Amino acid sequence: MAGDASIGARKMTRRRALRRAVAAGVGAAAAKWPSPTRPPWLPAAWSAGAPTALAAPLRRGGALKVAEIGEPLTLDPVVTTAELTANITAPVFEPLVAFDETWRLQPMLAASYAISADSLTYTFVLRKNVPFHNGKTMGADDVVASLGRWAKASPLGPSVVQHVDSVMAAGNDTVVVKLKAPFAPLLAFLAMGTGGAAIMPREIADAAAMTPVKQYVGTGPYRFVEWKPDQYVRLSRFDQYASRAEPASRFAGRKDAPADDIYYYPVSQVATRVAGVQSGTYDVADGINQDAYADLVKDPRAEAGVVRPGAFLLFFFNKRQGIMANVKVRQAVAAAFDMQPILAATFGNPNLYAVDPSIYPKGTPWYTTTGAQAYNVHDIGRAKQLAKEAGYTGQPIRWLTTQQYDWAFKSTVVAAVQLQRAGFTVDTQVMDWATLLDRRTKPADWDMFVTSHNFAAEPAQITVFSSVYPGWWDTPSKNDLFARFTSETNPASRAQLWAKLQGLFFDEVPAVRPGAFFNVILSRKGLQGFNPSHWTTLWSVQPVG
Repeated sequence: MAGDASIGARKMTRRRALRRAVAAGVGAAAAKWPSPTRPPWLPAAWSAGAPTALAAPLRRGGALKVAEIGEPLTLDPVVTTAELTANITAPVFEPLVAFDETWRLQPMLAASYAISADSLTYTFVLRKNVPFHNGKTMGADDVVASLGRWAKASPLGPSVVQHVDSVMAAGNDTVVVKLKAPFAPLLAFLAMGTGGAAIMPREIADAAAMTPVKQYVGTGPYRFVEWKPDQYVRLSRFDQYASRAEPASRFAGRKDAPADDIYYYPVSQVATRVAGVQSGTYDVADGINQDAYADLVKDPRAEAGVVRPGAFLLFFFNKRQGIMANVKVRQAVAAAFDMQPILAATFGNPNLYAVDPSIYPKGTPWYTTTGAQAYNVHDIGRAKQLAKEAGYTGQPIRWLTTQQYDWAFKSTVVAAVQLQRAGFTVDTQVMDWATLLDRRTKPADWDMFVTSHNFAAEPAQITVFSSVYPGWWDTPSKNDLFARFTSETNPASRAQLWAKLQGLFFDEVPAVRPGAFFNVILSRKGLQGFNPSHWTTLWSVQPVG
């Protein structure tokens, strides 16, 4: 967490230690993170425990074949919060800091970092001799340019940049970020995988500015090779990769690259993705329907993994223009929903979803029931009354959805029927995910869209609170409360402010959150090193055979 004492300065092992460790054959055991003690708010079931060293070096060779839900809109991880882009580019781009198994922040491209006593100055000492995929060595100017572009081009950037006074290089190996006022979640934002602060060469960042980059050059264990639209994206091992020496731990620590290549195939049908893993055509398949989980766990050909902590379903409203810009219409829509049948029809397996008003689950410091009285109301009479007061007269609600995510289409169908019963006219528009991502940026083209949000260790990272994220929740009350929350560094005070933010979420209804769910990822039996995770990690996975 951003307010945890663990985010102080850390002295990290240099690259020389890694070379010695590899030469000695002890690999990841050569270095250790700070104590991996699980934070008290993190349930044991959410943690994989202390990272362990590999028993033997992974065998190199072969290719990993991944069935993704469709074609990405872009391969620039900065300009979009789409998980599909983050999954494909995670082996290519790296941030300054990264989350470990217990969701603590650890240095990645930074060798160490320190925060001043007044929480206004962050000093990042960079690792030395880290090469980009184009052969250039990473320096402070590259980091400054990358952070500057991220602040402007990322949907998450505006939540941060308003607090930043300056980002400057102090020599070639140090970057100093000065804030106007304390911003507690800064490091968590820098570690985010979607819409994240990917570090790239200065010349590429400067040339792209706010448009998507066309040269996908990072520092990761795999380099971009080619993108054949509607066929595949191919990454290949970067033999000059400068790995950290610490044990692998979620997105932090050591990264190996046993596979020669990684191929990501757009496979829109869930059944095709499942059959592909069962037949050995694919090694990993994302976006598996939860109601198939009970059968898949018995399948001798595959492993059905559950991603924990869970994600949550979201129905976003267009608050910039159109009928949903009226808060009473949004409140009317929210009052019409019955969450249990929506979640049951969408996810099937009751062990893989939860009907709960809290955005965060029990066991975290962010759990709160504030606003619960407006959750799962299912009052058609109240919905009709609010709609009447708002002046709603049957205008069609244009709802963007997709069949490429099984949960997206199912939830839309059930929820749309509930709205129709409450007197609303729903125009369900089904499209591929890439088209949905593009359409949702155009406020004249939609009224609602369906999406989900992965677990966020820091609440300020949840996209609905960004004023520039599609949906555009940009009210004075939200902006003021959000600014107070992010500038507060005391954990207890932050928890109180978070409860008020959740209450405001239910009052102003920027989106509807039906409930939480756990994603299912399918992999081939015998695939070594694969662990289901948000922002799929494939850099330490050894192909079968």
